[in-house]
Amino acid sequence: MDAAPNCAICNAPAYSECSCESERLQIAVHQAEQRAMEARLAEIRDWVIAHARMHILGAFERLKTTRKQAHSAYLASLPYYTVYMQYSGHPPIHPMAIAQLQAQIGEAHAELKRGIDADWRASVLRYPEVLDYFYSLVEVRMPSDRSPRVREPPFAVAGYADRGYDHSRLEKEMKKRKQRREREGSVGLREDQVYSAVGRHLRGPPPVPTPPVGGGYPPPPGRYNY
Repeated sequence: MDAAPNCAICNAPAYSECSCESERLQIAVHQAEQRAMEARLAEIRDWVIAHARMHILGAFERLKTTRKQAHSAYLASLPYYTVYMQYSGHPPIHPMAIAQLQAQIGEAHAELKRGIDADWRASVLRYPEVLDYFYSLVEVRMPSDRSPRVREPPFAVAGYADRGYDHSRLEKEMKKRKQRREREGSVGLREDQVYSAVGRHLRGPPPVPTPPVGGGYPPPPGRYNY
């Protein structure tokens, strides 16, 4: 006799090419992950994004500050720049010198804008690296396989795991009933009744009889039979 069970989903033979159980397992795993991890993953994601964004913005601000300082130092080094700013762009100097200075200032401003854009682009492109780093700081701890919570989960201790044909469970049930009767002082059920009751519980409810097919019931009184 082959003791291998049939598919629990479609009842196909054990050695068939049925994939029902593996497919249902994948669905169950996905659903369990959502129930157990969805809120936790959202919390981790928010923490990682907040710290990554803060780092990227901080790094960009430092780059921008350094670039603006260099920009200011360059402008201050230009001839007539101090006088130009002192007279709000209308210094008492030769118009050709003013035109040359204005061209240099305009080019410096354009270079500053290009540099700030390049710094921002470089900062944003570092997001994958920065996200990986902050995700690596999150610790996921697995319990030990020797932990009592792993070896004896509550549903197994309660008898969820292996009901089947476990006669020891039947003996325990009888003992519990007997102790309950002794405490309550009632007559209770006989041992054979206990075996019968517990056996029915283990096997499940009795099958429902199938009604006869094709009018098998006797005709009601007062009717004619044809």
